[in-house]
Amino acid sequence: MGTTSSGKQRWRCTHCGYTFTNPNSAKTNAYRFAIFIDWITGQRPLDAVAAAHNVSRRTLIRWFTYFWFIIVPCKPDPYRVYDQLFIDGTYFHKKCLLVAATSDHVVAWHWCTRETAYDYAKLFDLIAEPLVVTTDGSGGANKAIKQCWPNASIQRCLVHVRRDTIKDTTRQPTLTAHKALLRLGNQLTHITTRDQAIDWALRLNRFHDHYGDWLKDRTYRNQVAAEKIPKHVRDNQQWWYTHPRARRAYRRFERLYQQGHLFVWLNPPKHTTTELKTTTNSLEGGINAQLKHLARAHRGTFDEHQRIIMDWWLYLHTQHHDDPLALAIEQDFGRKGYAHARQAHMRQRDQANSPDGRPKVYDTGIDTDFNPSWAIRHGWAGRT
Repeated sequence: MGTTSSGKQRWRCTHCGYTFTNPNSAKTNAYRFAIFIDWITGQRPLDAVAAAHNVSRRTLIRWFTYFWFIIVPCKPDPYRVYDQLFIDGTYFHKKCLLVAATSDHVVAWHWCTRETAYDYAKLFDLIAEPLVVTTDGSGGANKAIKQCWPNASIQRCLVHVRRDTIKDTTRQPTLTAHKALLRLGNQLTHITTRDQAIDWALRLNRFHDHYGDWLKDRTYRNQVAAEKIPKHVRDNQQWWYTHPRARRAYRRFERLYQQGHLFVWLNPPKHTTTELKTTTNSLEGGINAQLKHLARAHRGTFDEHQRIIMDWWLYLHTQHHDDPLALAIEQDFGRKGYAHARQAHMRQRDQANSPDGRPKVYDTGIDTDFNPSWAIRHGWAGRT
């Protein structure tokens, strides 16, 4: 029967005379899915991708409809023990992404709303306990580590310790004690040997000997004017420490040193085989920053689509991931996920009432029960 106007082979039924084409849908879907992956993992806008393939933006949106329903797996090896894992959370609008990674690849991730101990525990459940965990000091992370990985050594990110010290003392302090604390924070990131670590601890001890009593100074409410009371002081608080920032900076150094969270990299656990890092820079700069750039390149997409974009990027940066096309073929290019989502939506819509007794939001009939607000109203709000 020849070809169609677009050049496709046309066939004719010998019984009824019906003419039709027999497109290779698998090949077409694979071609379109490759464009989808190239777009969501790249920086080009959708218009540029459409122009590169000689189609319209609307056509690409239609091609990608089912691809958003492909489930991106996050299944790390639950039996692999890593020498060192870096954990951190980063925020995208109202969502929080928790990531666990080594220095060169993503291990696992978990979406939540805040960096809580519960959500970090959900992330840790996917991974075997490592020898060393490097963290920025999030309270939720520390609590989850104690609960889920009690035998793991904690290496506090030294860059974050220095940043916290700068917040307390400023970069150009005027007080002598603040200058000494800032110097300790700056020296912390330049330590390379055990002798230097011991010398740093001695300097911290000398600071306490010299400024210990000064850090204990108190200010009483009845000694200052009401307008000079700091904002952090509660209404029923009768006294407070006179130098809270210096006290906080010193006690942070003291606590981390006593807990052994500063120099784990100089005294690594017995079975480590790789050199340990002192910061989470590989995670924040190599993964979180790239995700921020990706989110900026795809700004304007739906929140759920943005999350899926992040999932694909993270999945493609794991160490041993499957071919994305194989995942797409296994899930019929998202049609299976779409069917499940549609069925769930239909079941939810057909439910008579909510479990808590609330009426339907949408229904197929008109509510005929009497409502006292049914009346003709005049004027506007506030007018009698």
